[in-house]
Amino acid sequence: MKRNPTDPGHTETDRILRNLRRDVLPMIRQWGRPQNLFALSPSKASFVIIDMQNFSCVPTKGGVMPRISEVITQINRLADFCRTVHVPVIWVRQNITTSPAGANAGLYPAFHDRSHLESVSNQSKGTEIFSEMHFNPSADHVVFKNRYSAFLSNPPELREKLDFLKKTQLIVAGIAANVCVESTVRDAMQLDYEVVLVCDGITTFDETFLESTIKNTMLFFGDVRTTEEVMEALRENVS
Repeated sequence: MKRNPTDPGHTETDRILRNLRRDVLPMIRQWGRPQNLFALSPSKASFVIIDMQNFSCVPTKGGVMPRISEVITQINRLADFCRTVHVPVIWVRQNITTSPAGANAGLYPAFHDRSHLESVSNQSKGTEIFSEMHFNPSADHVVFKNRYSAFLSNPPELREKLDFLKKTQLIVAGIAANVCVESTVRDAMQLDYEVVLVCDGITTFDETFLESTIKNTMLFFGDVRTTEEVMEALRENVS
């Protein structure tokens, strides 16, 4: 597939993916498996967007994640496209319930300061979907989680939603790549969902972590493709 450098799909993350494919493909070939394992189908697929919320896109302190504008653009492109081919768009929101008795987040509070916990608790403003996202409340789905992995949340709203929609393929994007995204991808694969990670629809604080997540997924947990590659695959299988 030839890409115009001015196309919004032509990104710095493309360069990272090309380099990682160059490094990883010999190993994959040695194992006797194809680079991409799964044939995306609109009848099977869902687009799962992790934590594109105020607390992560516009944090109250510290810098924003690298390439966050690119990630927002690519997720919006893909969400808009998925609706046209009847692939459900599912927004996963981090939300912890806190009270004087404690929080329902297990050990999560041990790793974060009070201001962060407040921003992700009790459906506060920090837990709302970021205003620049193309969220369509009349067409899209929203589920909550209180763990890094959406599949280990209690209650397991994402899994219940996927069961209800009868979807077995997950197209995954969001932030942070090496935390909530990767945790969800790993558990999805272990639960027999076919996973496609959108590499230009994820980012994290450090490029080393981003590369590790992409490489780990490519080798052991799912396919890794760009937004443009995902859309092309879905177009080919529209019934």
